Amino acid sequence: MFETLHCIALRTIKYNDRNTILSAWTTEHGRMTFVMPEGAGREAVRRRAMTMPLGAFEGECDLRPDREIHSLRDMRADTAISSTGLHASPTKAMLSIFLADVLDAVLRPSAPDFMLTEYLRYAIATLAAERRPAALANYHIVFLFKLMYFAGIYPDMDSWSPGAVFDMRDGRFRPTLPLHGAVLTGEEAEALRTLDRIDFSNAALLKLNRTERLRAIDRILEYYSIHIAPGLDSLQSLEVLRSLF
Repeated sequence: MFETLHCIALRTIKYNDRNTILSAWTTEHGRMTFVMPEGAGREAVRRRAMTMPLGAFEGECDLRPDREIHSLRDMRADTAISSTGLHASPTKAMLSIFLADVLDAVLRPSAPDFMLTEYLRYAIATLAAERRPAALANYHIVFLFKLMYFAGIYPDMDSWSPGAVFDMRDGRFRPTLPLHGAVLTGEEAEALRTLDRIDFSNAALLKLNRTERLRAIDRILEYYSIHIAPGLDSLQSLEVLRSLF
């Protein structure tokens, strides 16, 4: 049976000369995988534009419970969310590619998650509309830090106390160093309290130099690697992002 799905594109991989495999997050069924035909015509160009990283689109899915890879037809832009500005500038395009890569690694096949879907749609619309250079420079840090809440790994901020260190394995502050080395101390531990108060609306107020920004994203990816997806620090898009910011 066919069902209308509302999708956020994550990653496309060329399967063969005729087909491409697309991974996407859907409102209706969570993480899904689709097969799309290749081609050189106008429709193929339109389809590729809609499925660029973090692109929001709708489609009719031939949903069959016995299949892991599904087919889509009648694909069209999702008019309820504007993602057309994501690839209008090199900065936004690179942020979209990097964050879609992280989401592709972090989001597992699962049941629908209404709160996560609402967060992703809001965050994508915010990125598409953002014009402040300082906010764009910090956008990926805010995005991934807030995503921790929906991934179930948000730091236990109630455990903070003056001089405490942050145990990255347990996700909480401690008065003394743990026996392992996955820990944030000093200014890095204090930075978590700042990030806890930052959102997309005030992201431009987060004053970081290039070294601090790179350190922040490295530590955030390390935290995700510990809890969900090992190897995030090896993403190819991360190297390009480092050169951009």
